[in-house]
Amino acid sequence: MSFFDFSSGGYMGFASVKNIQNFTNEELFEKLSSVTVSFGTPIMGDIFGTQSVMYKNITPYYDVFVRVHKNKIIMGKIGTDGTDSAVTALKAESELVLESKDEESSYADRAVDELLEVIKKLENNEIVNITDEAMPANTATGRPISLYMEQKLFSLKPKFDVFNQEKNVVFHVDGDITSHSFSIQQEGIEVLKLKRKIAKMLDKYVLIKNGETIAELKKRFSIVNPEVTGTVNGSELRIVGDLLGIDYDIKIDGRTVAHVDQDKSYWSDCYRISIKDEHVQDIVIALAVICDHVSDKESKWRH
Repeated sequence: MSFFDFSSGGYMGFASVKNIQNFTNEELFEKLSSVTVSFGTPIMGDIFGTQSVMYKNITPYYDVFVRVHKNKIIMGKIGTDGTDSAVTALKAESELVLESKDEESSYADRAVDELLEVIKKLENNEIVNITDEAMPANTATGRPISLYMEQKLFSLKPKFDVFNQEKNVVFHVDGDITSHSFSIQQEGIEVLKLKRKIAKMLDKYVLIKNGETIAELKKRFSIVNPEVTGTVNGSELRIVGDLLGIDYDIKIDGRTVAHVDQDKSYWSDCYRISIKDEHVQDIVIALAVICDHVSDKESKWRH
């Protein structure tokens, strides 16, 4: 993969793939009109006179577009009608300076990657009717569970509280002073243990439940963005997206079970966690702790 390969996504707000099927914009519109995505329905529009398939007003600031460009299909986020271009540019600049995104930018970038996966399947002659992100959550309400994870400041040991929208603590995480072992607790009872093993090249992590190892993960080196992969209960586990910017998905067997990003309303590190499978809540919390550790180490190394 080249440095300028945009076919893998990564929540950059832009992506492209080769147009091996020679789709026209009209054909893209016809095919996308029959695919349910999480961020709206397409219309045929244009960008400054250039024909494009558009998903309008996916947030108050952003549209998402897709169109044929030479031998490729390109897609990305763009300021929506009525949005001052200076405001959109300022938002993009602040993302670079602060190395993090607000909720709208994060949502728009994820929408672009969701669209990218649809286009890839269409290029491979696969039938797609609905995206994974658009499917109902595997929860009692059919909607994702919203949690927030905040690190305790002024503590010698790493500690996190995980609370719901009513500010009730539902999980607590206690780490040792070396950040090698973490206890994930629910109502004062340990439900999961996370251990970090130092390797010569890259750290490895294991999750232990009821005395048995249920997950093994490792960080993979990447020039652009670190990756964390492994297995959980025998299934493939991948953490994809922007780990350094705290904007990533947790996928088990290819299905997104959670999304994690930053909540800008807090001064300290506070992560917003959206869980689509309530049966893996404790695992998601442990993985968020791993990513926090990876992000901290990478940031120190890069600076």
